[in-house]
Amino acid sequence: MLLADLYTISDFKETDEKTLSLTVKINPDHLIFKGHFPKNPITPGVAMLQILKNCLEQHFEIKLFIQSTSNVKFLSPVLPENQQELNYLIQFQVENQFLKVKNSTSFKDGTSVLKCNATFAIQS
Repeated sequence: MLLADLYTISDFKETDEKTLSLTVKINPDHLIFKGHFPKNPITPGVAMLQILKNCLEQHFEIKLFIQSTSNVKFLSPVLPENQQELNYLIQFQVENQFLKVKNSTSFKDGTSVLKCNATFAIQS
C-alpha cells in the first residue's frame, strides 16, 4: 500500500447500500511531512485522494485505478499537528467495470476539506 503508516482507519461502516462513512487519523510523524513542507507540514491533496482509493479497495476487496476525477475541491488545508482526524462520506455506484464515487471529506467540526467526484476502473 502506498503511504504506509500515514493514516489509520476507524469507524468504517456502510451507512446504506450505496454510502460508506469512515474516520481517518493522520499520523503527524510520517516522513511525507518532512518534504511537504519542512517546518510547515500540510497533508498533500494527492494523499487524501489515495486514502479514498485505498479505503474503497479495502471495503470492496478489489484493485482500483483512478480513471477520472471531476469537481475536485480542496477547501481547507489539513495541518497534521492540529487537524489529524478526517471524516470521509463516500457515495458510490457500480456501473459495468467502473466504481463511480462522490466524496465529501470534513474535519470533526464539520468544516469541509475535500469534495470530489471520481471514477475508478475495477482491475481484474
